Amino acid sequence: MAHPALLLVLLLSSPAISSAKRIQPKFSAIFYFGDSVLDTGNNNRLPTVAVANHVPYGRDFPGKKPTGRFSNGRLVPDLLNQRLQLKEFSPPYLDSKLSNNDIMTGVNFASAGSGFDDQTSQLANTLPMSKQVNLFKDYLLRLRGIVGDKEASRIIANSLIFISSGTNDFSHYYSSSKKRKMGIGEYQDTVLEMAQVHVKELYDLGGRQFSLAGLPPFGCTPIQITVSRDPDRACVDEQNWDAQVYNSKLQELIRALQGSLHGSKIVYLDAYRALMEILEDPAKYGFTETTRGCCGTGLREVALLCNALTPICKNVSSYVFYDAVHPTERVYMLVNDYIVKDVIPQF
Repeated sequence: MAHPALLLVLLLSSPAISSAKRIQPKFSAIFYFGDSVLDTGNNNRLPTVAVANHVPYGRDFPGKKPTGRFSNGRLVPDLLNQRLQLKEFSPPYLDSKLSNNDIMTGVNFASAGSGFDDQTSQLANTLPMSKQVNLFKDYLLRLRGIVGDKEASRIIANSLIFISSGTNDFSHYYSSSKKRKMGIGEYQDTVLEMAQVHVKELYDLGGRQFSLAGLPPFGCTPIQITVSRDPDRACVDEQNWDAQVYNSKLQELIRALQGSLHGSKIVYLDAYRALMEILEDPAKYGFTETTRGCCGTGLREVALLCNALTPICKNVSSYVFYDAVHPTERVYMLVNDYIVKDVIPQF
């Protein structure tokens, strides 16, 4: 479970941001698919070490209790749903707790440590994208049973499908000698083929509006810098270059998909450029620490290694990262502002 949370980090710095007020579309629901950047606690119900349901996670979350969110507080789904006045619920295997009204407001299927590649999730025993899509199918069956086929189709077509995945796939690629027998270019194409399959599948199930994130410069995450053993704690340039190449291919794929999937709208999130802008000028955004996490030494601590015995930094708002992988709530708040101002109006 390397650093999925960075897939949407600091998108607020995108030059496409507009301060002009725009009319917000009224999504019927939001469905989240991906990894820990979006997982609000689904992994708590899985036998996996990829969990954050223990202190010091959640120290600034309402109620000050750990919920499974890999941060000190709220994530993008919490903030975006609140802004758009929508509720969020866990996957349908817990749907006995959902009322008929609740099930029409959106569901979060994301699972920390997952990827487009099923093998990535097998290592962490989490829900890969394929399983998340299957859970969405189960959700649709119940939705159709409640409101009928026609209304269910309308709800899905007018919903936003939010996808943030892929970072774990590549972090595992770099750490696996077996996978590295496949060239990075070939593996990029393999992951993109998997992403394409899942987007098409969600389209065939009625989805029309997609927000699809690219890869961040994961060579700049604290844990990757630590693994590289660079005494100057500089970003790992090779990995960042690979991320840029993947993102270029992803943008080409998005253009092709929009041309072939009639009536679709797929908005690309340029997480790479946004994160690099803030890492290169952190003072502009009020951050003073960009190469270490707030938890412990900030070099390796994540998930179970960030725990009740781990010391925490004094001023969390000055840190980009809460642990060695995932950002702080203040980062997510800035990300949410960007999404509401620039991403949402594109639909």
